[in-house]
Formats: sequence, structure tokens, C-alpha cells
Amino acid sequence: MSRGAALDAAQIDFGADGLPHAPAYGDHYHNDTGGLGQARHVFLGGCGLPAAWAGRERYAIFETGFGLGLNFLATWQAWRDDPQRPAQLHFFSVEKHPPAPADLERALRAYPELAGLAAQLQQAWPPRLAGFHRLHFDGGRVHLTLLFGDARRVVGQVTGRFDAFYLDGFAPSCNPELWSAELMADLAWLAAPGAHCATYTIARTVRDALAAAGFAVEKQPGYGDKRDMLSGRYLGPCEAPVIAPAPAGTIAVIGAGVSGISVAERLAARGRDVLLLEAQAEVALGATGNRLAVMLPVLALDETRLARLNRAAFLYALRRLAELDAAGHEVAWSPCGVLQIPRSDELGARQQRIVDEHGMPADFVRMIDAAEAAQNAGARTAGGGWWFPAAGWISPVSLSHALLAAAGERVRLVRNAALAEQEAVADGWRLRGADGRELGVASAVVLAHSHGMLGLPQAAQLPLRCFRGQVTHIPSDAAAPPRCVVCRDGYATPPVAGWRCVGASFQRSRDTAVLAADHAANLARLDDMLPGLVADIDPATLAGRTGLRPVSPDKLPLLGALPVASERAASIEEWPRHPGLYVASGYGARGLVWSHLMAELLASRLCGEPLPIEADLAIAVDPARFAWKGIV
Repeated sequence: MSRGAALDAAQIDFGADGLPHAPAYGDHYHNDTGGLGQARHVFLGGCGLPAAWAGRERYAIFETGFGLGLNFLATWQAWRDDPQRPAQLHFFSVEKHPPAPADLERALRAYPELAGLAAQLQQAWPPRLAGFHRLHFDGGRVHLTLLFGDARRVVGQVTGRFDAFYLDGFAPSCNPELWSAELMADLAWLAAPGAHCATYTIARTVRDALAAAGFAVEKQPGYGDKRDMLSGRYLGPCEAPVIAPAPAGTIAVIGAGVSGISVAERLAARGRDVLLLEAQAEVALGATGNRLAVMLPVLALDETRLARLNRAAFLYALRRLAELDAAGHEVAWSPCGVLQIPRSDELGARQQRIVDEHGMPADFVRMIDAAEAAQNAGARTAGGGWWFPAAGWISPVSLSHALLAAAGERVRLVRNAALAEQEAVADGWRLRGADGRELGVASAVVLAHSHGMLGLPQAAQLPLRCFRGQVTHIPSDAAAPPRCVVCRDGYATPPVAGWRCVGASFQRSRDTAVLAADHAANLARLDDMLPGLVADIDPATLAGRTGLRPVSPDKLPLLGALPVASERAASIEEWPRHPGLYVASGYGARGLVWSHLMAELLASRLCGEPLPIEADLAIAVDPARFAWKGIV
């Protein structure tokens, strides 16, 4: 049984014939005539691929059972081999029991012609945690979104339209949930006009369910020892809302901190031209300018929207860092591990319950005692707690420059360009500086310049609160503890380039002064985590830095189309918006975790693509939520 956030791994038996078998379902993953041939004949051929995607800007496929990934790999290979391929390929796939990495590697070893692609899939394979996991391949042109969880729940959380459906669960007699009339109706809701579908089974119940959902299906010659298969087209009404892309032309992003640069890079990866306006003389001089930041997820006993979204954002951030590194865009960061010490015994017991009740995999988080905590930190700690082995510290400035390098020539950066006014014109928005000079005209504008956006009349109603955060810099040699990041009421980093960073204050204020009193408070935080390290340090002698963080009332980001002042609408989705204006802000003290996934979410919206997160989580960050609730 699945527990909380974690899922049970697939139980796979490899018989004497080498075929992977699922004993829990009493079925094989593919027939004995070859899984790759079956993928090509039944699913690609049954959906008319690759001819069906020829010349398309984007093409989206939905699969009901990822299994061992053969259908995805076969489709990716066909995309690579086709000169008429779409510029962007989206592949969404549901999997209730993700295979363990070792089983995935063993199964795919049987297909040497896929070895290069399979190795990339295995490298990016996420932990078996429920939710959406978006992976990028081929320079961000192939997007695999794994939906880990029960099909009925996760399919209902998908936002987007799909051009083809691979119906590939275990046999209907073994796994009826994946073939129910209700699930076929859910898929029909996601179908684009004339969407293709294909499956190896011709069971009467499946044909009836597809017909009732609006698919016209017919038998086709099967593969191997199966005489027949089904293929079809969707002829019913298209009911899922269309994600309308931003009009053609340059998109302006305001603010060259990590939030704005992340959005610019994600748009550039999709072939959009971006005008990036920065008020200061250089990028990453606001809160992004801190020496180091800490990356770790938020966990909760209940599967709150904050916990689910932050977990997805953390895992996505790790994958993006790996992608940047693989592409040669170096980021100064270290997955040195993060120890999070509870503030009390009661909270320590709660930490233990969260790990136990959610069945968290150890490569994501586990509980460690004080002895192991001290070993990991290289110093006596105030206790044990959560250990996040893949978390660590990162240089926000180096990340910003790496993202700009990855974005390439499609992003035009203009410094010393403070936006003072945006005027609606026929082809979008005309942007002007404080001196009245025109900064550019854009088909759409993304406001990512923190509290600066509140000076614009269109954004003045946003409930962005300003919190100052002062970090203390302690001169340290490379051998000084801690060896990992340690958190409690604050955090302490290992020595990097001669400095340990300790922080941070969190006060509702716009004061950017570096205060000795806040240094003293940070030293107290350090002593509370790592007793004895403070010694006789005089706060008045220390250097530091203060950044201003934009924080929303519910601590979730503000991400999406900018709402207008309006009477109450029936739903958040129906709230009226300023055409072509968007916001990316409210990241608070966790900007280095939020920024990557929020940028991907906004770029997906602006480019008319299926969204990378669950629908309820997209609503949870919608900037209209506070107006809809009557908070502003």
C-alpha cells in the first residue's frame, strides 16, 4: 500500500526468458515478441506517428501507464529521427508504481539501440514521491512529465490538451482501473480536436468505454502474437480550456534577479525572444545578490498544497541544476546535505511521524540521531533531525549568470532600465522609464521585480509584503565546521570562498542597513544549532548583507496572469485579468527553490503548453486568489 507522499515501487520479476513480469497484476510489461517493436507498431503506428506531428510547433502525448518507459523512449527516438518533428514534444505519463532505478536499468539494458536515451532517462529519474515530475531532454525540446500516483486522481489534475493517447496499462482483466469508462471520459476531456488513440487490447469493455467518451475506434492488425489492436480518433466536443499562448513577438521580463532570469531562460528555451529589463547596473543585485542561499524542501504531516508544491519545486530545481551542469553552464553549488534540527522535542516527534507516515525514501529525507548529525556536520550539534542528502547550498549570483548563458541570444538584457510606466497599445504594452524614454514594446510583460512592481497601477493591489533578511558573513578557513548546511531557527553554511554564511533575520521592514543587533541575533542562532562555534566573536566586527524579500500572505508564490480590480467572480479561473500582463513574485525566503518550477509553469502558460503541476497547485499560486477570497 502507498503511504502519504511516497509510493510503492513496482515489483518486477525477470523470468528465465528475461521478460519483465508484474506479479501484483499477473501480467507482463510487454509480449514476448519484443517491447520496442510493440511500442513502435501499436502506439506510434496506431496514432499515425510520426506523420501526425509533421510541421507542428508542439505536439502532446498522454500515456496511461509508463511502465518501463519503452513507449516514451521509442517516441523520443522517432522524434529525433524525423526532420519534420515538432519544435516541442510533450509526453505525459501516469505511473502508480514507479520502477526502482535498478529495475529500470536492467529492463532497458535489453535494448542497446536505446542505450543513450535510456541513460539520460535513468540519470533524471525522480524519487518515488507522488505528484508531477517534469524532466527535460534534448536541450529542453522534449518534455517528459511523470504523473506518479493513482490514475483517476492525477488525470483529473492535468491542465492542457493532448494530440494522442497511448492506452497502455496492464490487461483490462488484471488492472480494470486503467480501462474504466470514467477514466476514458477524463481522457476525452483532455483531447484536442481529432486526437488519436491506440491500444493493444480489443476488449469489448474498452471499446465501449472509448466510444462512450467520444472516440471512434476500429480494429487494426496487431503486433506479434496478437492478431488485433485498436486505434481511433476523438470526434467528441473539446471541453478542456485552451491555454492560449502569448501573441507572437518579444516578451518583456522586468527584473533580472533569479526570478526574472529563470522566466527569461525558460521562454528562450521555447524559442521566444525576451527583453530583460533591470533597474540596476548589473544583474542579481537585490535579494539574489546574497553570497549563498540554502536549498531544501518543506515537509508537512498533512499533504498541504504548500508541502506538495514545494517538494515538486525542490526536486525540479535539482534536475535543472543537473541540466545546466551537463550543458556546460557551471553553477557554484553543493549537495552537501542539509540537517534540519527541530526546535523542540514535540517538533522532533512530528518530524519522525512525517517521515514514517509518508514512507519517505531515504534518498529524499530520513531521520538521523545526534551522533550521526555531529558526524555529518563535523561538529557537535544541538541534536538530530531531518537529513536531506540531496539538499545543500547554492550561489544565487552564479545561478543567475548560468541561466543567462543558457538562454543565449534570445534574451536581450538592458541594464539601468527602471520601468516606470506601461501603456496598453494595439500590439501589447509600451514600456517607459522614469525619464519618459521608451524601453521597448512587448506582446506580453512579466513583472518579476519584487516590490518595484507595486509602483505600477496595474499591480498596486497585489498583497506583497516586504521582509528584510540580514545574513552574517563569518571569515572561516576551509576546514571550519559545519561540513553540511545546518538549519533550526536559522541556517549556517559550510565555509565557501573563505566565509560561512549565517542567517537570517526575518522582519517586516524595508530597511536595508546591516545592523549589529541582527548580527548578534544570527550568532545566537548559530550557537543554538552548533553550540560552541560562536566563541568570542564580536558582532560589531562582522560583515553581512541585507536583502528584501517579497512575501505573500499565505507564503506561496504569486504566479500567473495579473488580476484587475473587479467584483467577485464565480471562480479564480474566471477572474478578469490585464491582457498580456503576468507576475512572478512572492517567493519569500525560498526563492532558489521556487524560481525554477514557477518559471517553467509561467513559460508553459505563455507558450500554450500543458502545465507541469497539478491544477489545484496552479490555482494555489494564482495571483487572483486573494482578491477572490476578499483579502484585498
